[in-house]
Amino acid sequence: MNIDYLWSADNSVHAINCTLDGMALEAGILCLISCREETIRISNENHSMLVEVPKEFRSSSERVKVFNALLNVLDHEQIQLPSAD
Repeated sequence: MNIDYLWSADNSVHAINCTLDGMALEAGILCLISCREETIRISNENHSMLVEVPKEFRSSSERVKVFNALLNVLDHEQIQLPSAD
């Protein structure tokens, strides 16, 4: 499944051009801004997932940009929008 864009609630993590395959998420571009968390929830209007942030991607003071990043998905939910009845 292809997902164009995912982001964290605090806007510290952005994942662009993603492919979800089972419990693995490949992000074409992964941007992290001062992210020290081991796990973080990223979402969009249709998907919400908890992903593991590899140790080499974490930094408390610098922006990190990773290309073709492979992330472990710990939890994935599809968001159901309320019907317009």
